[in-house]
Amino acid sequence: MTRYEAHACTPEESQLVEHWYELLGEPVEIPMTEAQWVAIEQKLWRKVQPQVHDEEGATVPLMRPLWRKVVLAAVGMAAAVAVAVGLNWHVQLLPGWFGGQTALIGQLEESDWTQHMNETGKPEEIRLPDGSHIVLAPHAQLAVHKAFNSRNRDVRLLGEANFNVHRDPARPFLVYSGDIVTKVLGTSFRIRAGDPAQPIQVTVQSGKVTVYRPVVNDLPNVNPNRGVILTPNQKATYFPDNKQFVTGIAEDPQPIAAPAETNATAPSLEFTDTPIGDVIHRLEAIYGMEIELEQESLSHCPFTGDLTHQSLYTKLELLCGTINGSYEVRGTKILVTGKGCQ
Repeated sequence: MTRYEAHACTPEESQLVEHWYELLGEPVEIPMTEAQWVAIEQKLWRKVQPQVHDEEGATVPLMRPLWRKVVLAAVGMAAAVAVAVGLNWHVQLLPGWFGGQTALIGQLEESDWTQHMNETGKPEEIRLPDGSHIVLAPHAQLAVHKAFNSRNRDVRLLGEANFNVHRDPARPFLVYSGDIVTKVLGTSFRIRAGDPAQPIQVTVQSGKVTVYRPVVNDLPNVNPNRGVILTPNQKATYFPDNKQFVTGIAEDPQPIAAPAETNATAPSLEFTDTPIGDVIHRLEAIYGMEIELEQESLSHCPFTGDLTHQSLYTKLELLCGTINGSYEVRGTKILVTGKGCQ
């Protein structure tokens, strides 16, 4: 400010001070997610830990500041200095807000996280100390907490990645992506989390996954609008604009009861005059999902054919051809309807 009053600032510095002066008295909302606020507050609180001593030597703890909204008011030279420092702090903390790409980890957190970025044009595998491994898609970013496997199993993701998590009931594996957290004990799943304004998709391949917004406290009774529990071949899409989850079925469902040996043959699905109801029950057991016949009478229609090597949706098309019908995906359930046996 002294340089500004002495007309010794560069044009860029003068423009910054004048722009600040125009904003005096206006509330400023900092565009950060709840998870980012929590992480920054915890980080700053650990670093500062100041105590104020009164005149008698008694210790008075410093009150925790309100970070969520900063209202600037013109109160003389002291305020001017504080605002100048504050603007510089925000530029360092939120590089994406003042232009440029938003970083996965802020500068104040760099000492606590190890970052990985896949700058190649092919998937890149990362192995973690607990035995888990992650496959990053091209251009995806992953941050692993430096206390990983000692105090927590926390990672952050920007982009797409496949996770194969080593089971550890005592320490849940947490993936922070955008506004949501994916919590698992041991399973395999895929997350697509690109632009913060775009939907985030979590698809489960095996095991069970809880996907929720951090404000959720009671996970066993999670509210459908705040979080969901997913099982194999299910997916959840989170829409940041309305903070809602929409569940569905994976794009390419895979058998969950696959043989242990990778070179083993798939179970035979050859049928001869088998009631369609029995065929559907067999598919439900293999894919771990609910397939419902709209009309009970359809369950007695006979089916003859080999469904061993086709995808689930192709299997359903062949079954529907027998009953002159069709199928529809409704949430995490498939509804089959038809006119009857041919």
